[in-house]
Amino acid sequence: MSVSSKGLPLAATNRTVRSQRTWARIAGLMYWMVLLVDLTGMQIHSATLSRSLMLSGSILTVPLALGLYYALRPVQNLLAASALGFRLLESALGLIAMVTGFAGVQAELAPSSLGKAALDLAHWSDATAFRAFVFTIGSTIFFYLFVKSCYIPRILAWWGLFASVVALAACLTHLLDPSFPAMTMYAWLPMLLAETSTGLWLLIKSVKAVDRIPRERSTPY
Repeated sequence: MSVSSKGLPLAATNRTVRSQRTWARIAGLMYWMVLLVDLTGMQIHSATLSRSLMLSGSILTVPLALGLYYALRPVQNLLAASALGFRLLESALGLIAMVTGFAGVQAELAPSSLGKAALDLAHWSDATAFRAFVFTIGSTIFFYLFVKSCYIPRILAWWGLFASVVALAACLTHLLDPSFPAMTMYAWLPMLLAETSTGLWLLIKSVKAVDRIPRERSTPY
């Protein structure tokens, strides 16, 4: 029976690699889906339709985060889990912000103290910047793991890390000094390029997870 140098059956190792590559492709597709619905939602004049699309973007962030987590978990599980946590928090904050924008939901939430807290959070003047800040933390960690793993071309990994840090710095500066603009083209255009290029690569090429598998050796059954 063929086993890896860690003593794992080769078939099990191959299944793990296939799973990583599948999750990576899911993440690549979700990168594009989230960008598509979010950017479309920002351009639509109908408030209800725009909010519905942005709500879809928050929901699609969940499979995106899970895809990145399962693809990168073998590199460093704790860091991958922390990045997953930040992206899921981003998704939850987005859901609260979008759902509480509907008049019917506001009417239902207003009487309760928990509902009022959710409305206050959604209407916080820096809610968007804080949600973006949470996103950039998760993105920074995920791209750091891409740099460390060499799963994707280094230029994509390093550009994604650079773009994430730039956006993170802009959001943090705004939260500390509200006069500083966080959501500017200069802060977010690099991130747009990073996510579209990385998403396309993951969707088409997936990750070179096989490069991180220990060399195999054959032993008698």
